[in-house]
Amino acid sequence: MNTDPELDEWRSEWMAQAVGSEKRPAGMRADAVRQQRRLRAAHVLELLAALIFLSLSAAIVWRNRDFEAWLWAGIVWSTTLAAPAFSVWNWHILWTANVKSVAEYTLDYRKRCLARLRAARFGQRLLVVQIAIAVPWLSWDYLGHRLPAVVFFWAVAVLACLALGFWALFTHHRRTALRELEELGASQLIARE
Repeated sequence: MNTDPELDEWRSEWMAQAVGSEKRPAGMRADAVRQQRRLRAAHVLELLAALIFLSLSAAIVWRNRDFEAWLWAGIVWSTTLAAPAFSVWNWHILWTANVKSVAEYTLDYRKRCLARLRAARFGQRLLVVQIAIAVPWLSWDYLGHRLPAVVFFWAVAVLACLALGFWALFTHHRRTALRELEELGASQLIARE
């Protein structure tokens, strides 16, 4: 096969530009700081959401003091407390000092990506547990004639929408973390050359 030397030269220049456009140390530092700010805000919002869930469930139990309400509140409190406990353990790396070398920023960036993967897995598993609790509970109340059919079907529909939304959110977080880890791996290879 006949190859054109000029075409080969253009191809090699184009490939060199594609490799050279990867992240440099200054860009990596800026990305790491931006990622840390974004994840800190998300972490604080997670903790606030947990506080809201705990407060709302306490208010519901205060108004309705039967055994089923207490049992429901106990499950909500235990799973809600498990989520922030995991979150605090998982995201402890977010609250470290920012005076670092580029290598330390890169290492922290990688650690936060891995923490994001762990958080997505934990969220998906907790979602499965929540659905495994909520659907039988709603069904039991419906079959026991304590829940009207319209309310049951609306509750299941809302639960399905929330579950799909959260599953999509966790999947997005997982894909983003994997993409960032892949980009980080490529930029580390360039920095070594």
